[in-house]
Amino acid sequence: MNRGSGLLIVALVALLVAACGESSPGAGGEATDTDSPTILSAYLGALDVPVLGAALLSNVSGCDQQPGDDGMPVVLSHPVAADTLDPTDFELRTAAGSTTAPTCATLEPATESDELQTVLLTGPLGSDDDRPVALSIVGEVLAIDGTVLTGLKSEDIDTFEDGPEIVLAKLDPAGEVCLSLGSTHEIQTTWQGGVTGQRGSEPGAAELDGFSVVDTDGVTHSILGFDDLGDGDNYVVVCLPPGVDPSQIDVQPATLFDPTNNPNPTTSAEVVARR
Repeated sequence: MNRGSGLLIVALVALLVAACGESSPGAGGEATDTDSPTILSAYLGALDVPVLGAALLSNVSGCDQQPGDDGMPVVLSHPVAADTLDPTDFELRTAAGSTTAPTCATLEPATESDELQTVLLTGPLGSDDDRPVALSIVGEVLAIDGTVLTGLKSEDIDTFEDGPEIVLAKLDPAGEVCLSLGSTHEIQTTWQGGVTGQRGSEPGAAELDGFSVVDTDGVTHSILGFDDLGDGDNYVVVCLPPGVDPSQIDVQPATLFDPTNNPNPTTSAEVVARR
């Protein structure tokens, strides 16, 4: 993924789904990953995709997708070792009690070294009449640090009708784009699924006012700009004003949209320093 590339990924692909060496200001937490592994989010972002949708889903997942397949980005607490992923490692239970499994499990498209926490599950995961309601990791899936993720479960599966929410917010030294705006630090936000501006447009000036950062003294600040856009994944970087010691990031409703143009609800996350 190229930061600031400006490439526009069509809406369905967008759904599916920094540097060190400078000390960071103190954040509202001390770590980005919990010591105990957990499933942070499971988001049914695509359901019963049509023929064109299957082709687009195949392009982003790298797997052979069929009409009627579904897509579910799953955000985990730990970066995942890609070579331990297999579709049979995951099991879903539908509302009617049926068991389903994905035909594809991949870290695409969020494969930069500072991402790797979102596993995209695709395949016949359920149907509009019998949606998945629970997810389990039943096979041997490992985090990059060797943490065992086997046995993790979630019975909280959100759907595209609810709109995407922020799952994580990590504080980093500013990259090139944010530095050019006068920032010394940036926040990498992780969303439940891919996000853009309305109807697939790139987030820009119109979306800036929807974001705000609360510092450790309780003062609210606007952000300066965005980075890490145009790649179709669920990560968006925001550029901080210099000297701000952030504790929380807030996003107003209908600021960002999923690829079916469902707006985000009011959403916020504690800003934590990256491990």
